[in-house]
Amino acid sequence: MSEISATHLAPPRAIVERPARTRLAYLDGWRGLSIALVLIGHFFPVPGINLGVLGVEFFFVLSGRLMAEILFIERYPLKKFFKRRFSRIYPALLVFVVVAMIALSGTFIAFKWKAALTALTFTYNYAGILLNRAGALDHIWSLCIEEHAYIILAAISAVVASRSRVIPLLLVLALLAMVNGAVSYWFLHLDYEATYWRTDVHIASILLSAAICLLKADGKLPTLLKGPYVAVAAAVGAVCLFMDSVPTPIHYLAAVPLLAIAVNALDFSTRFLSGWLSSLPMTTLGLWSYSLYLWQQPFYKFVYEQGSNPWPMLAGVFACALCSYYLIERPAREWLNRNW
Repeated sequence: MSEISATHLAPPRAIVERPARTRLAYLDGWRGLSIALVLIGHFFPVPGINLGVLGVEFFFVLSGRLMAEILFIERYPLKKFFKRRFSRIYPALLVFVVVAMIALSGTFIAFKWKAALTALTFTYNYAGILLNRAGALDHIWSLCIEEHAYIILAAISAVVASRSRVIPLLLVLALLAMVNGAVSYWFLHLDYEATYWRTDVHIASILLSAAICLLKADGKLPTLLKGPYVAVAAAVGAVCLFMDSVPTPIHYLAAVPLLAIAVNALDFSTRFLSGWLSSLPMTTLGLWSYSLYLWQQPFYKFVYEQGSNPWPMLAGVFACALCSYYLIERPAREWLNRNW
C-alpha cells in the first residue's frame, strides 16, 4: 500500500515539479481507518456488510489520490518513483511470503513455491482466478491491482503531458472499468473473484479518485463538493451502499465514486473529522497498516475456516505485523532509499 504524504493543493499555472509534499495526518488516519475496517470485517464480522471488502476500497481511493499528487501534480521522476515504491512494498512482502510458506507448511492453508511466485510477481489476482488459489495469499489480489495501477498511471504521466487531457482520460478509463465489472457480473455471470479481482475492472476505484484529485488541484471541483460535511456524508452513503442487500455491481458503480469524493473532500472537512483521523491511534494504525495487511490473512483463515478464537489470532496479527514493520519494512525502506 502506498506511502502517505500529500499537500494542500492550489491550482497550478503550469505543470512544473512541485516542492516536497508535507505530511497530512488525516490521510494517515484514513489509512488507519482502512485497515481497521479490514480487521473488523475479518475477525469480528458485522452482519449485513463485508467491512473487509469496504476497507480495501478505502485503501484504493486513497492510493488514487496520492498517485495523482505524486505523478501528475508533483511530476515525481519516474525512476525515483518506482525505486521508492519497491523499497516501500517489496522487502516486507518477500519476507512475509517466504516465512508464511515455511511456517504454514503442513497446515490446511499451506502453499508452495508456484503460488509464492505469483504473489511476488504481482500476478496472483489473475492466477487465483485462472489457476489455483492459496488461502494464505488471497489478500494479495488487492496489492496486485495497486501495483498494476502504479505502472498504468506512471505510463499515462509519461505519455500525456497536459492535465486537461489526463483528467478526461482517467474518467473514461474508470467508466470503462466499472462497466466491464457490471457486464462481467450481471451478464456473463462471473462470480465475485472472477470479476472484481481483475485489474481491468477494479482499477476504476484508483483512477476515479485520481481524476477527482486533479479536478480539485485545477480548481474545477464543483463548489458543492467542498462543503465541510461532504466527506462524512459521502463516506456514510458509500457504507450504506456496500450493504449485502445491495447488488454487488452497485458497490462499484455508486459506492466507490462516493468514497473517491470523500477522500478528496477531507481537505475541506470539519475539524472534528480531520482531528479524529489525525489522532494518535488512527495515525499509528495507518503507520502499521501495510504490515497489518500482509500478516492478517493467515490468522483470518484460521478464524474463518477453523473457528479459532479471534482475539488470540488478532493478537498474533499485531505481534507479527509489528515485528515486520520495525525489523523489516521500515529499516529496509530507509536503507534502500538512502543507498539506492
